[in-house]
Amino acid sequence: MLWPNRDMLFKPRYGRIGFLALPYLWLFELLAPLIEIGGIVTIVLAACFGALSREFFLQFMLFGYAFATVISIGAVLQEEITYKRYNDWQDVARLLTYCFLEHFPYRQLHMIWRLQGLWQYLRGDNTWRPLTRKGLSSASVP
Repeated sequence: MLWPNRDMLFKPRYGRIGFLALPYLWLFELLAPLIEIGGIVTIVLAACFGALSREFFLQFMLFGYAFATVISIGAVLQEEITYKRYNDWQDVARLLTYCFLEHFPYRQLHMIWRLQGLWQYLRGDNTWRPLTRKGLSSASVP
């Protein structure tokens, strides 16, 4: 929906949507998978050519993973303290456990899905297709 609404960008008539929301979506949501794949390729090339210290790489990855996980845990706890939406502490514990899985492998899968969607759009494949359901089919009762 970004391309059909591109005329809203930086127009005073559209207020915060045109000056904040749409530029954010263009920069961080549309281009993020391209920037991320570029970063992965750069890291792999640097490792192949010996320009990347193994110790620094491991420390950087551990720090990045730990920092992102702490941010996610903080968001879950802040939401729970503020709104108290969960009746059982086990639900909150499950959400906190998912914080550790969010950055690997889900983030990489999400990047691949976004790249596939972008590629389909650039090829002109803009049609919605019916999804066939898999799993959990209801058994007919005789």
